[in-house]
Amino acid sequence: MPIENTPVPVKLGKFQASKMIVKESWAVLKQDKEIMWFPVLSTITTMFALLVMGIVFFIFVLGGNIQTFEVAKNQQISQVIMYGTLFIYYLVTFFIINFFEAGLYIIVQGRFSGQDLGFRDGMNGAANNFNKIFVWSFISATVGLVLRIIADKFKLAGRIVAWLFGAAWNILTYFSLPSLVIGNTSIKDSFKESAAMIRKTWGETIIVNFGVGLFFGLIIFGLTAMAVGVMVIFHTLPIFFISLGLYIVAMIILSIVSTTLSSIFKLALYNYAHTGQVPVGFSSEVVTGAIQPGKV
Repeated sequence: MPIENTPVPVKLGKFQASKMIVKESWAVLKQDKEIMWFPVLSTITTMFALLVMGIVFFIFVLGGNIQTFEVAKNQQISQVIMYGTLFIYYLVTFFIINFFEAGLYIIVQGRFSGQDLGFRDGMNGAANNFNKIFVWSFISATVGLVLRIIADKFKLAGRIVAWLFGAAWNILTYFSLPSLVIGNTSIKDSFKESAAMIRKTWGETIIVNFGVGLFFGLIIFGLTAMAVGVMVIFHTLPIFFISLGLYIVAMIILSIVSTTLSSIFKLALYNYAHTGQVPVGFSSEVVTGAIQPGKV
Protein backbone atom coordinates (compact mmCIF):
# COMPACT_ATOMS: atom_id res chain seq x y z
CA MET A 1 0.00 0.00 0.00
CA PRO A 2 1.19 3.53 -0.64
CA ILE A 3 2.01 5.69 2.30
CA GLU A 4 0.13 8.94 1.80
CA ASN A 5 0.51 12.25 3.62
CA THR A 6 3.76 11.07 5.14
CA PRO A 7 5.16 13.67 7.52
CA VAL A 8 8.65 14.93 6.87
CA PRO A 9 10.94 12.52 8.70
CA VAL A 10 13.22 13.90 11.37
CA LYS A 11 16.86 12.95 10.98
CA LEU A 12 18.19 11.20 14.04
CA GLY A 13 21.69 10.04 14.84
CA LYS A 14 22.12 6.28 14.74
CA PHE A 15 22.78 5.95 18.47
CA GLN A 16 19.94 8.32 19.36
CA ALA A 17 17.58 6.37 17.11
CA SER A 18 18.76 3.13 18.69
CA LYS A 19 18.00 4.46 22.19
CA MET A 20 14.55 5.64 21.10
CA ILE A 21 13.79 2.26 19.54
CA VAL A 22 14.72 0.50 22.79
CA LYS A 23 12.78 2.99 24.94
CA GLU A 24 9.59 2.93 22.88
CA SER A 25 9.65 -0.82 22.29
CA TRP A 26 10.15 -1.26 26.03
CA ALA A 27 7.02 0.83 26.68
CA VAL A 28 5.04 -1.57 24.47
CA LEU A 29 6.61 -4.57 26.19
CA LYS A 30 5.54 -3.30 29.63
CA GLN A 31 1.90 -3.44 28.51
CA ASP A 32 2.18 -7.07 27.41
CA LYS A 33 4.89 -8.61 29.58
CA GLU A 34 3.68 -12.10 28.71
CA ILE A 35 5.26 -11.84 25.27
CA MET A 36 8.66 -12.46 26.87
CA TRP A 37 7.50 -16.03 27.44
CA PHE A 38 7.74 -16.63 23.69
CA PRO A 39 11.55 -16.29 23.39
CA VAL A 40 11.91 -18.14 26.70
CA LEU A 41 9.81 -21.08 25.53
CA SER A 42 11.47 -20.94 22.13
CA THR A 43 14.88 -21.40 23.75
CA ILE A 44 13.72 -24.15 26.11
CA THR A 45 11.89 -26.04 23.35
CA THR A 46 14.88 -25.75 21.01
CA MET A 47 17.25 -27.11 23.65
CA PHE A 48 14.89 -30.01 24.40
CA ALA A 49 14.50 -30.77 20.67
CA LEU A 50 18.28 -30.76 20.20
CA LEU A 51 18.68 -33.14 23.12
CA VAL A 52 16.10 -35.53 21.65
CA MET A 53 17.66 -35.33 18.17
CA GLY A 54 21.10 -35.96 19.65
CA ILE A 55 19.88 -39.06 21.48
CA VAL A 56 18.07 -40.39 18.39
CA PHE A 57 21.15 -39.77 16.22
CA PHE A 58 23.42 -41.52 18.71
CA ILE A 59 21.19 -44.57 19.07
CA PHE A 60 19.78 -45.12 15.57
CA VAL A 61 22.50 -43.66 13.33
CA LEU A 62 25.66 -44.41 15.31
CA GLY A 63 24.25 -47.54 16.88
CA GLY A 64 25.13 -46.32 20.34
CA ASN A 65 28.83 -46.24 19.49
CA ILE A 66 30.60 -42.95 18.77
CA GLN A 67 33.39 -44.83 16.96
CA THR A 68 30.89 -45.68 14.22
CA PHE A 69 31.03 -42.06 13.14
CA GLU A 70 34.83 -42.05 13.05
CA VAL A 71 34.89 -45.15 10.84
CA ALA A 72 32.27 -43.90 8.38
CA LYS A 73 33.09 -40.18 8.24
CA ASN A 74 35.05 -40.43 4.96
CA GLN A 75 32.45 -42.55 3.20
CA GLN A 76 29.86 -41.05 0.85
CA ILE A 77 26.97 -42.62 2.75
CA SER A 78 28.05 -40.74 5.88
CA GLN A 79 27.77 -37.43 4.00
CA VAL A 80 24.19 -38.25 3.03
CA ILE A 81 23.37 -39.09 6.64
CA MET A 82 25.13 -36.02 7.98
CA TYR A 83 23.46 -33.62 5.55
CA GLY A 84 20.10 -35.28 6.15
CA THR A 85 20.57 -34.88 9.89
CA LEU A 86 21.66 -31.28 9.41
CA PHE A 87 18.53 -30.56 7.38
CA ILE A 88 16.32 -31.97 10.13
CA TYR A 89 18.21 -29.84 12.65
CA TYR A 90 17.65 -26.71 10.55
CA LEU A 91 13.99 -27.52 9.99
CA VAL A 92 13.21 -28.19 13.64
CA THR A 93 15.06 -25.16 14.99
CA PHE A 94 13.69 -22.78 12.34
CA PHE A 95 10.16 -24.01 12.94
CA ILE A 96 10.37 -23.62 16.72
CA ILE A 97 11.83 -20.12 16.48
CA ASN A 98 9.32 -19.02 13.83
CA PHE A 99 6.35 -20.53 15.67
CA PHE A 100 6.98 -18.71 18.95
CA GLU A 101 7.94 -15.49 17.18
CA ALA A 102 4.63 -15.64 15.32
CA GLY A 103 2.82 -15.85 18.66
CA LEU A 104 4.69 -12.75 19.83
CA TYR A 105 3.72 -10.85 16.67
CA ILE A 106 0.05 -11.68 17.16
CA ILE A 107 -0.08 -10.25 20.68
CA VAL A 108 1.86 -7.10 19.71
CA GLN A 109 -0.35 -6.63 16.66
CA GLY A 110 -3.34 -6.81 18.98
CA ARG A 111 -1.81 -4.04 21.11
CA PHE A 112 -1.27 -1.90 18.01
CA SER A 113 -4.94 -2.48 17.12
CA GLY A 114 -6.21 -1.53 20.57
CA GLN A 115 -6.76 -5.09 21.79
CA ASP A 116 -5.45 -6.68 24.95
CA LEU A 117 -4.53 -10.21 23.90
CA GLY A 118 -3.02 -12.82 26.18
CA PHE A 119 -0.45 -15.57 25.86
CA ARG A 120 -3.07 -18.13 24.85
CA ASP A 121 -4.24 -15.86 22.03
CA GLY A 122 -0.71 -15.72 20.70
CA MET A 123 -0.28 -19.47 20.84
CA ASN A 124 -3.65 -20.08 19.19
CA GLY A 125 -2.81 -17.58 16.46
CA ALA A 126 0.52 -19.27 15.79
CA ALA A 127 -1.20 -22.66 15.71
CA ASN A 128 -3.69 -21.34 13.15
CA ASN A 129 -0.72 -20.48 10.93
CA PHE A 130 1.00 -23.82 11.51
CA ASN A 131 1.10 -24.83 7.83
CA LYS A 132 2.52 -21.52 6.64
CA ILE A 133 5.13 -21.47 9.37
CA PHE A 134 6.17 -25.05 8.60
CA VAL A 135 6.49 -24.44 4.85
CA TRP A 136 8.47 -21.26 5.44
CA SER A 137 10.75 -23.10 7.89
CA PHE A 138 11.18 -25.90 5.32
CA ILE A 139 12.29 -23.37 2.70
CA SER A 140 14.67 -21.69 5.15
CA ALA A 141 16.12 -25.09 6.11
CA THR A 142 16.64 -25.97 2.44
CA VAL A 143 18.45 -22.70 1.79
CA GLY A 144 20.58 -23.23 4.89
CA LEU A 145 21.52 -26.76 3.80
CA VAL A 146 22.42 -25.67 0.25
CA LEU A 147 24.66 -22.93 1.62
CA ARG A 148 26.30 -25.38 4.02
CA ILE A 149 27.03 -27.82 1.17
CA ILE A 150 28.55 -24.99 -0.90
CA ALA A 151 30.73 -23.98 2.05
CA ASP A 152 31.88 -27.58 2.58
CA LYS A 153 32.55 -28.38 -1.09
CA PHE A 154 34.40 -25.24 -2.16
CA LYS A 155 36.41 -24.53 0.99
CA LEU A 156 37.35 -20.84 1.48
CA ALA A 157 35.65 -19.58 -1.70
CA GLY A 158 32.56 -21.58 -0.82
CA ARG A 159 32.46 -20.16 2.69
CA ILE A 160 32.67 -16.62 1.35
CA VAL A 161 29.91 -17.27 -1.21
CA ALA A 162 27.74 -19.01 1.39
CA TRP A 163 28.21 -16.12 3.83
CA LEU A 164 27.31 -13.51 1.21
CA PHE A 165 24.23 -15.37 -0.03
CA GLY A 166 23.21 -16.21 3.53
CA ALA A 167 23.41 -12.56 4.55
CA ALA A 168 21.44 -11.52 1.46
CA TRP A 169 18.77 -14.16 2.18
CA ASN A 170 18.40 -13.05 5.81
CA ILE A 171 18.03 -9.42 4.76
CA LEU A 172 15.55 -10.05 1.94
CA THR A 173 13.36 -12.28 4.14
CA TYR A 174 13.55 -10.01 7.20
CA PHE A 175 9.82 -9.18 7.07
CA SER A 176 8.60 -12.48 5.61
CA LEU A 177 7.26 -13.94 8.86
CA PRO A 178 5.24 -10.81 9.80
CA SER A 179 3.92 -10.78 6.24
CA LEU A 180 2.80 -14.42 6.51
CA VAL A 181 1.22 -14.17 9.95
CA ILE A 182 -0.01 -10.56 10.17
CA GLY A 183 -0.38 -9.72 6.49
CA ASN A 184 -1.90 -13.17 5.76
CA THR A 185 0.06 -13.46 2.51
CA SER A 186 1.17 -16.58 0.67
CA ILE A 187 4.72 -17.87 0.91
CA LYS A 188 5.61 -16.40 -2.48
CA ASP A 189 4.01 -13.04 -1.75
CA SER A 190 5.63 -12.84 1.68
CA PHE A 191 9.06 -13.03 0.07
CA LYS A 192 8.17 -10.40 -2.52
CA GLU A 193 6.66 -8.11 0.11
CA SER A 194 9.63 -8.50 2.44
CA ALA A 195 12.09 -7.70 -0.36
CA ALA A 196 10.05 -4.61 -1.29
CA MET A 197 9.91 -3.44 2.32
CA ILE A 198 13.65 -3.85 2.77
CA ARG A 199 14.15 -1.25 0.03
CA LYS A 200 12.12 1.16 2.15
CA THR A 201 13.42 0.27 5.59
CA TRP A 202 17.04 -0.60 4.84
CA GLY A 203 18.56 2.00 7.14
CA GLU A 204 16.35 1.24 10.12
CA THR A 205 16.62 -2.49 9.58
CA ILE A 206 20.35 -2.14 10.04
CA ILE A 207 19.76 -0.06 13.18
CA VAL A 208 17.48 -2.74 14.61
CA ASN A 209 20.00 -5.50 13.91
CA PHE A 210 23.11 -3.61 14.98
CA GLY A 211 21.96 -0.52 16.85
CA VAL A 212 19.84 -2.35 19.40
CA GLY A 213 22.54 -5.00 19.58
CA LEU A 214 25.09 -2.26 20.22
CA PHE A 215 22.89 -0.76 22.95
CA PHE A 216 22.68 -4.07 24.78
CA GLY A 217 26.27 -4.87 23.87
CA LEU A 218 27.43 -1.91 25.92
CA ILE A 219 25.41 -3.18 28.88
CA ILE A 220 26.87 -6.67 28.45
CA PHE A 221 30.38 -5.23 28.24
CA GLY A 222 29.84 -3.34 31.49
CA LEU A 223 28.44 -6.40 33.28
CA THR A 224 31.29 -8.56 31.96
CA ALA A 225 33.90 -6.09 33.20
CA MET A 226 32.14 -5.92 36.58
CA ALA A 227 31.95 -9.72 36.90
CA VAL A 228 35.60 -10.18 35.96
CA GLY A 229 36.59 -7.41 38.37
CA VAL A 230 34.75 -9.05 41.25
CA MET A 231 36.33 -12.43 40.48
CA VAL A 232 39.81 -10.91 40.34
CA ILE A 233 39.46 -8.82 43.50
CA PHE A 234 37.68 -11.51 45.53
CA HIS A 235 39.29 -14.59 44.00
CA THR A 236 37.68 -17.20 46.19
CA LEU A 237 35.76 -20.20 44.91
CA PRO A 238 32.35 -19.23 46.39
CA ILE A 239 32.59 -15.67 44.98
CA PHE A 240 33.64 -17.07 41.61
CA PHE A 241 30.62 -19.37 41.32
CA ILE A 242 28.19 -16.75 42.65
CA SER A 243 29.50 -14.13 40.21
CA LEU A 244 29.46 -16.59 37.32
CA GLY A 245 25.91 -17.67 38.12
CA LEU A 246 24.62 -14.09 38.34
CA TYR A 247 26.45 -13.22 35.13
CA ILE A 248 24.87 -16.12 33.22
CA VAL A 249 21.39 -15.22 34.49
CA ALA A 250 21.92 -11.58 33.48
CA MET A 251 23.06 -12.61 29.97
CA ILE A 252 19.99 -14.79 29.51
CA ILE A 253 17.64 -11.99 30.61
CA LEU A 254 19.34 -9.43 28.38
CA SER A 255 19.17 -11.80 25.41
CA ILE A 256 15.44 -12.36 25.93
CA VAL A 257 14.70 -8.64 26.30
CA SER A 258 16.86 -7.67 23.32
CA THR A 259 15.20 -10.26 21.06
CA THR A 260 11.73 -9.21 22.17
CA LEU A 261 12.34 -5.49 21.62
CA SER A 262 13.78 -6.10 18.15
CA SER A 263 10.70 -8.13 17.19
CA ILE A 264 8.36 -5.41 18.49
CA PHE A 265 10.01 -2.71 16.42
CA LYS A 266 10.20 -4.92 13.34
CA LEU A 267 6.43 -5.30 13.54
CA ALA A 268 6.02 -1.55 14.06
CA LEU A 269 7.91 -0.90 10.81
CA TYR A 270 5.85 -3.53 9.03
CA ASN A 271 2.59 -1.91 10.15
CA TYR A 272 3.62 1.61 9.19
CA ALA A 273 4.70 0.52 5.72
CA HIS A 274 1.18 -0.84 5.13
CA THR A 275 -1.09 1.65 6.83
CA GLY A 276 0.85 4.89 6.85
CA GLN A 277 -0.07 5.21 10.54
CA VAL A 278 2.55 5.24 13.27
CA PRO A 279 1.72 2.32 15.62
CA VAL A 280 0.54 3.13 19.14
CA GLY A 281 3.48 3.67 21.46
CA PHE A 282 5.96 4.85 18.84
CA SER A 283 7.02 8.36 17.88
CA SER A 284 6.85 9.57 14.30
CA GLU A 285 10.49 10.73 14.49
CA VAL A 286 11.74 7.16 14.56
CA VAL A 287 9.18 5.33 12.43
CA THR A 288 8.67 7.86 9.64
CA GLY A 289 12.40 8.32 9.38
CA ALA A 290 12.75 4.60 8.83
CA ILE A 291 10.45 4.37 5.79
CA GLN A 292 11.15 5.77 2.37
CA PRO A 293 8.12 7.17 0.50
CA GLY A 294 6.60 4.92 -2.11
CA LYS A 295 4.79 1.63 -2.44
CA VAL A 296 5.46 -1.74 -0.95
